[in-house]
Amino acid sequence: MLKLRKVKRNALDETKYSKAIDQAINYRIYAEFWYLDVLTDKKWECWIYGDYEAVMPVPLQYKFGIKFVIQPFYCQQLGVFYSNEISNELFKAFETKLHKYRVRAYHFNEENTERYQPKGEKRVNFILDLNCPYDELFANYTKSRRKDIRKSKRLGVKIETTHDFDNFMKIKFTNYSDISGLNKDYFHRFLSEMVRKNKLIISDIFDENNQLIASQLFSISGNRRICLGFARDKEKEKHNSSAFAKDFLINELSNTPNILDFEGSSHPNIASFMKGFGVEEKHFTCFSNSQFDNIKNKVLKVFNRG
Repeated sequence: MLKLRKVKRNALDETKYSKAIDQAINYRIYAEFWYLDVLTDKKWECWIYGDYEAVMPVPLQYKFGIKFVIQPFYCQQLGVFYSNEISNELFKAFETKLHKYRVRAYHFNEENTERYQPKGEKRVNFILDLNCPYDELFANYTKSRRKDIRKSKRLGVKIETTHDFDNFMKIKFTNYSDISGLNKDYFHRFLSEMVRKNKLIISDIFDENNQLIASQLFSISGNRRICLGFARDKEKEKHNSSAFAKDFLINELSNTPNILDFEGSSHPNIASFMKGFGVEEKHFTCFSNSQFDNIKNKVLKVFNRG
């Protein structure tokens, strides 16, 4: 019989857990303990097989005294992590443990999805293999994407790589009023930790007059560079500097065994923009269950009575 044990965050062996994540064939920065700590305020627990041979971190949230599972912001994929492929039986054992929670949203990574087909909604991600010459990568862009980049170069747009995310924060929270659920202090703590861990690339974008017009963030996740966020000054930025920023990184990392992870999108226009780079389509799985819907409806009934 396959035996899994649940370990609370405060009882986690950080050394063994870190080794399990670092050596995982499906490594993601999202599963690092420090990453989850800052995103969840240490509200997560972990299901473990053996001596940390396979692990499944589970982020938690508490409302009205009720515990449920929710995927945090800036954490696209979690799931089961392992250094060697595990059996279907073992994966199903992990999946069964998850299903016993009230799950608002939990995302199984691409490798879990492809190999084990967990229950849930398949969602799209886009990745670009950078291990070939830049000229070949650029030739695979769509005509409109190449046009965007050439226009930026012609207009004298420049990129400055920095460790200071203040420009990004300023643009983000000045120009975007629809950042639902994203707390400024929370976001600042998260980016500060990313910088401290040397896991953040910040590309500030300037026009020909050296005016700041946009800023792009990439996270470093093993051999992946993940498009973490883009913000533009809606008054000053008049063309597609987002394409220019991504192309800049693609050029820098071309001919290396790295991947650019766009994180995908269900929005047709954003998805079309990403596809313009000649990307490969991948899928991860979003699971939610009726237990969460049932408890949500009960809470709403209580409030409606008042």
